[in-house]
Amino acid sequence: MAFYTRDRRNFVSNYMDYLDFGSCADVFYDGDIIFKKYYPQTLNDCRLSVEMFDILKTIDNPHFIELLDIYHDYNFIEKLKSIIGLLPFSVDAYTAKYYSDNSIDVLLEPKDYILENFRELELLISIFNENGICVRDLKRANTIIGKQGIVVIDPDLFYISSSSVEEISKLNRNWLLGLLRDIVYHSLLNKANCKENTNFLDLELFNFGVTGYTDITDYLSKKMKYIKKPLELFKK
Repeated sequence: MAFYTRDRRNFVSNYMDYLDFGSCADVFYDGDIIFKKYYPQTLNDCRLSVEMFDILKTIDNPHFIELLDIYHDYNFIEKLKSIIGLLPFSVDAYTAKYYSDNSIDVLLEPKDYILENFRELELLISIFNENGICVRDLKRANTIIGKQGIVVIDPDLFYISSSSVEEISKLNRNWLLGLLRDIVYHSLLNKANCKENTNFLDLELFNFGVTGYTDITDYLSKKMKYIKKPLELFKK
């Protein structure tokens, strides 16, 4: 078996280290790119589709993973069938830019870090909305949080919807709020008064309704109006 692109170029790499794994795939890297290989049993709903890949690849945004190419795992007979058009292309793996996770604690950074990054992420969400893309699985584990900003790196569960832009926007903004909550929650885990602060997080800080027009960054800005760092919102 070997991995080939749609124009039948095979995947070539001198050497790749094992990086990580998830419920759907193993991930390898060489310092510049990642190679994400789906498990054979991974359902199509948990893989990037060809259509989704082609849309996402056009999105040039520093807060979203740069996708490179998609691959199918062919044996010799399957490759021949693909050449004569008897075997449709499906995504068994893809390559993308590698992002080093020089993880930082958003609660200890100046508040402008989280405000500026979430303003940019809201703009990214707007691009998804306009393309009919619904996001899923936005969480801390699927982002890179570094000094250069927050980057969404795992679009495997994104899907195309025929719903209105407003409905898609509402769904996507709820996921974005969930991402913010997850980022803050993981930061609180290593600090004192974790349980009390988590309750504050759920009951007072993020307990509000989100519509397709909710400005999450504006809401955060008002909450942090009189502080310098997000950690000051919580009990020490």
